[in-house]
Amino acid sequence: MKKTLALFLILALCQTLSAQEKSLAVSGGVARTAALGGGPTNPYITDYSDIYINPAEALRYIDLLYADIGYQFAGYKANGQGIGFTLGTSGIAIGIAVGHEEGPMYQKNSYGVGTNYAYSDYMMHNVTPPGGTATVMGEPLAPVQVYAGFKLGYLTLGAAFYRAGWSESIDQSGSGTAKASNHQTGFKAGTIIGDENTYLDASLLMRFNGSSAEYSFSPAPANGLSSGKYSVTGTEFGVNARFFMPLIDKLTIVPIGRYYTFAYEPEYSQTPAAAAGTVTKPNAYSRNELEIGVGANTAVKGGMVTIGLSMQRISLSNDVTAAKFGKTLTEKQKCVWFDLPKINVGAELALNSWATARFGYFKRFSTVTETIEEPAGWSSATSPSVTTESSQTLEAMYAPALGMANSTDQQLSLGLGLTYDRIALDGYIADQMIGDMPYILSGKANGVFCVLSMSYKF
Repeated sequence: MKKTLALFLILALCQTLSAQEKSLAVSGGVARTAALGGGPTNPYITDYSDIYINPAEALRYIDLLYADIGYQFAGYKANGQGIGFTLGTSGIAIGIAVGHEEGPMYQKNSYGVGTNYAYSDYMMHNVTPPGGTATVMGEPLAPVQVYAGFKLGYLTLGAAFYRAGWSESIDQSGSGTAKASNHQTGFKAGTIIGDENTYLDASLLMRFNGSSAEYSFSPAPANGLSSGKYSVTGTEFGVNARFFMPLIDKLTIVPIGRYYTFAYEPEYSQTPAAAAGTVTKPNAYSRNELEIGVGANTAVKGGMVTIGLSMQRISLSNDVTAAKFGKTLTEKQKCVWFDLPKINVGAELALNSWATARFGYFKRFSTVTETIEEPAGWSSATSPSVTTESSQTLEAMYAPALGMANSTDQQLSLGLGLTYDRIALDGYIADQMIGDMPYILSGKANGVFCVLSMSYKF
């Protein structure tokens, strides 16, 4: 009830002030891109969240304070919160962003969660030493990225540095010690080549992820293990490119291309060393993505409409190492999502000088193929090598799911943007609100927005 009343108060205030001069506010954030048919991002449109992909975009959003207020609101907490600020002049910009969680060390970015490929793109293992207590890894805290961009005629260049980490140490008197840590260190470079309407937007990502856990026992347990160590380093590499190409008045074609790869192979050692024929290392994992598509943006009275179609391939691999009949063998597992097509559709229409309605549609038509290559001697000491393959067609999710239960289904979306002077508040309207209506009409205490973003233009 309070949230609904607050929304009505905001609307009433904006109506009262709508006669003021034209707003300087800049709408954007994940609440906008998700509402415009994003999954949750939409590569065919421009938004201030593009800074996270291409730091050269900072020149387009000078003197802007922006924030994702988050999703899955509970009390005074929410997931997915982050804030950033860009300042500069017409030729140079610098900025900092805190809280934007990127990469495979955050479960929300994983496609493998809940499957046999849970760790293929989620590099966060709980390490349980033989005869010991599990060392639980925590996700990196407060990721920070610092970025800058400068313009030289038709060429804009940008660069960014990303860093996040977490650590924990436990010393239990009479039983031993344990410590664990992880970190992310990343670099981004980007460029924009062209004028305001016709331009190439391209960027490069390189990020190094690492985690480790060490433990020792005093006195040693019955199995004689005195210490052990787990360590892993995983490398991400990504390339993004899109080209905005006006064809005729009010119509822009946007071809896009994206490639991403990530892999890691943990290492485990112990004292005394493991006996021959037993597992000496954990599994090895990787994720690869390729997307090629084309979109069209057209200006309409009071707004714009965007439509994008693409082919996307996501591959997760899991090399399972295990002790089998006196030998250490590896079984290769792979799961591939092939999307054809992947659809992004959105419309943004001004209702008046301070309110904008958004509509979106997102869909992945996926064929999922799983292949398992079992080596000789895996099922029994004399079993031959076997390869099995299964395939199914389904409607696939996007990641992160933003806490929405229907992220694996057809994704129709509604959004609302409110502006006053230099302030913009953008919301993805909660699905249950669409069906049940506000408390004053339905008697159900639903929140109006399930995702919120906000910005202030200085």
